[in-house]
Parts: sequence; structure tokens; C-alpha cells
Amino acid sequence: MHITVEYAAQARQATGTGRERVELTPPQTVRDLLPRLARRHGEALGRLLLTEDGEPQPALLLFIGDEQVPADGRRELSPGDVLTILPPIAGG
Repeated sequence: MHITVEYAAQARQATGTGRERVELTPPQTVRDLLPRLARRHGEALGRLLLTEDGEPQPALLLFIGDEQVPADGRRELSPGDVLTILPPIAGG
């Protein structure tokens, strides 16, 4: 199965892309996917997505389609899903 991952501005800087297609073997959850994306794109994205313990960042905003899903990432992904990742930002 495949899903599409869309990245917000600060994550785009870390990935070099605003969108990518990811192949997954079901069943997969958002929690399963985040470390994979961090390994794929390196430390800069990893810091945005995961805590030092490898858990999803608690302030991470995740959407599948238009539905916000909990930051714990336990929501199962389905073929064709579009996951939008909005990492927390600081400053002003």
C-alpha cells in the first residue's frame, strides 16, 4: 500500500520536499512511520518528529485527510491516506 506524506514549511527544509509517496506494508500506524521518516531524512527531521526517547513529539500536529489524529501516533494508516505533519514551531 502507499500513502502520501505532506510536510509543513519547517519540515520541508529538513526533507527538501513538500510531499512524498511512501510505500508501507500493512498494518502500519503513524507511530511506525515517524521513525522511518526520521531515518530517511536525517537528524533535522528526526528532532522535529521524535523526542530523545524516540517517541512522537507531544506537540506534533498530525492530520489524516482533514481529521486531526492524536500525537501518540497510534492511528492505523490505510491505502491512499494523506498524512500531513505539522511540527511545533517556536518564536514569533
